[in-house]
Formats: sequence, structure tokens, C-alpha cells
Amino acid sequence: MDGTSSILPLAPLFAPYCGGVGREQQLITALEILVAGYLSGVRRLSDGGGHAFELQWSGEPAPLQTLHCQLLFPGQSEEITYTFPLTCHQLVHWLVESGGDGLPERFWPWLLQGRLVETT
Repeated sequence: MDGTSSILPLAPLFAPYCGGVGREQQLITALEILVAGYLSGVRRLSDGGGHAFELQWSGEPAPLQTLHCQLLFPGQSEEITYTFPLTCHQLVHWLVESGGDGLPERFWPWLLQGRLVETT
């Protein structure tokens, strides 16, 4: 069995939380990342720079399960690590939003200030 065929049964479980079947390809990409348990990317800054990050998580790949997440910023002068719980469907939703390319801007206020930013 290839990786995609093991992801497909998860798609109907997460679709109601992540934009439905209209975003199926983004959802499949997000679920592949979810199952891998790891994402690396760059947090873009307003000045054009950025900070590399690594996000790791563990837990069951089910929408209402809680994941145990750890966010690292490697290569910084100080070691910066955030550890936090996150509902699995929220992570998948953010991965769908970003197209699997990092994390969306809405993630960072949630992490740093504990609040979700509404989209228009």
C-alpha cells in the first residue's frame, strides 16, 4: 500500500473541518504532512526576512484528538522552543490554508497571544 492510499480514508473525517471536498488536493497534502509528524518552514517577517522553524507533533490522526506539539527555531542565538497541545483538526486546517508550505499567518498570533485571527 502506498502513502496516498493510507491517507485517503482520513480525508472524509477531516473535510468538514477544512473546507470540504472543494479543497481535496490541499487536504490530501495536509494529511500527508500530518501523518509524517513533522513540518519545517520559514516564518516570514514584515521586513522581508524570516526565521526557520521546525514543528513536530505526536498523537492520533483523528480530528478531535489532541496533538502534543513542539515548535523549534533552529539556528537562533538563543534556543527558542514552544510546547503546546493542539486539536488535530486545527493543525490540518492550518496546513490546508498554507497549502502545506509552512504555517499561515493566523497561526502566529494564536501561538504568541493565544488568540485566533479571523479571516475576511
